[in-house]
Amino acid sequence: MTFRKFIASIHLYLGLITGFLFFIIALSGAIYTWQPEFSRIAFHQEVKPEDQPFISISDIKNTLQKNFPEGDFRTALYRDPASAIEVLIYVPGTYYHAYLNPYSAELIHLQDMNQGWISKLKNLHRNLLLGPPGREIVHWVTLIAMIMLMTGLVIWWPYSGKPGKEKFTVKWSASPKKLNYDLHNILGFYATWILIFTIGTGIFWGFEVVRESLKEVTGENALKWDSPLSIVQAGSLNSQDEVLNKLIKDYHSRYPEAEVRINIPHKEDEAVQLSAIQPKAGINAVDFYYHDQYTGALIEGNFQNGASENRSTFSKINGLVYDIHFGSVWGMPGRILACLASLIGASLPITGFLVWWNKRKLKRKKR
Repeated sequence: MTFRKFIASIHLYLGLITGFLFFIIALSGAIYTWQPEFSRIAFHQEVKPEDQPFISISDIKNTLQKNFPEGDFRTALYRDPASAIEVLIYVPGTYYHAYLNPYSAELIHLQDMNQGWISKLKNLHRNLLLGPPGREIVHWVTLIAMIMLMTGLVIWWPYSGKPGKEKFTVKWSASPKKLNYDLHNILGFYATWILIFTIGTGIFWGFEVVRESLKEVTGENALKWDSPLSIVQAGSLNSQDEVLNKLIKDYHSRYPEAEVRINIPHKEDEAVQLSAIQPKAGINAVDFYYHDQYTGALIEGNFQNGASENRSTFSKINGLVYDIHFGSVWGMPGRILACLASLIGASLPITGFLVWWNKRKLKRKKR
């Protein structure tokens, strides 16, 4: 058996074994690319802008106490004037997002984030709706998919010479068998250069050995970080809301173009964390700040999650991985490319199976 035939055999049998699972993972990933837009519609996040200040943390607490008293209020994300405030709430066994009108504090929508079709779509992509065992299956199918891409490129290259025009152009007027072959061979070639990144980032998340190795290479494990802590002041707990109200107002004034998230302290020495998020700038552009929950004073130090310019090499790579996986690193064009590449990726097991089946039928005829 020649080397090329050996590579073709690996490509074929791995595809037959994992093709159906990869189809599900790729198709669900392509659809989930548009999760922000789906969520904005399904969770009623859009509001009519008004010429008045946003509500305070105290207002949010009052609304939650009235409508969802069993919930544990954790964070509030203040966004642009046309978007509802997104509130994270914990309850035993799950968590909710509550969406509040930023001007009236009216509860617009309450969503159990482990329920609904968007949650099911996410879990279908991450674990095939099978929980932890399914997550492991997805990780290994992702690794095999990377091998499929590499072997596919070897098969795509002609037996001799350089690739001709026919290797880059689909002949739409060809017979069904030839058209199917072109869809697999040529579209697969183009999609591969995007899928290498989306699948490669999936491997980064899926295998701890990859992340730990990168931590060693970048020196992440040798870094020492400070812990942002509040100085406990007895009898000052009642003033927490006043501090939180002032902080969120100050940060929204300071970062008018950013989304601002504030964490609600749950321990006596816990600091208030605020993050300034530039919606189109990616994970690595997020700045984190810490304040004393009793006085509101800024806490300074060398924190693992701090100012974006002080982020470690590993943290920057980790953030970049997230943006690459969803295509957001290239903005809207990147998300469109990631979606199209994933759709083509989902088609490859189907067209590949048909290529194999047609060849099999041809061999039987000859016999």
